[in-house]
Amino acid sequence: MAKPLSLLFNQLLSVASVPVQWKQAIITPVFKKGTTGDVSNYRHISLTCVACKIMKRVIAQHIYSHSHLTSNNLLSHAHHGFVKQRSTCTNLLESVNDWTILVQNKKAVTIAYIDYSRAFDGVSQIKLLARLHSYYGICGDVLKWLHNFLKDRTHQTRVGQCLSITANLLSGVVQV
Repeated sequence: MAKPLSLLFNQLLSVASVPVQWKQAIITPVFKKGTTGDVSNYRHISLTCVACKIMKRVIAQHIYSHSHLTSNNLLSHAHHGFVKQRSTCTNLLESVNDWTILVQNKKAVTIAYIDYSRAFDGVSQIKLLARLHSYYGICGDVLKWLHNFLKDRTHQTRVGQCLSITANLLSGVVQV
């Protein structure tokens, strides 16, 4: 599968094309806990094309390892999200370690918790693409592909065997 996918990905990237089917998502609510009648007790899962997920991951890896993100040290050492061998867990471990050292040295510690659970829902795609270009140096076919990847996306919601009408995604960043 690697060879045909590689050929397909290279062709799509060279013309900055994303197939329409790759831009469609089926949202499925998954029950978390509590009362089943309360919609806030459900987490939505976005089912998208597997080939698109693979290509997105390949492009993300390329951006991270072959762009000037790493060569120009644009990511802070404190950055843990979407970085290889770092996660929310490593971030928490580093934080607890730092707080422990401060407390042991009789220093005050102030901790502010910020809920980023909806952080990507209102992101302006135009501003995101402009930032990727101007600040992170992402350009050419990769930037064009990302633009095409974000535009004209649709979704439907499936509950049981029922499927909603197709709706356009008007804002936010796709989390596939």
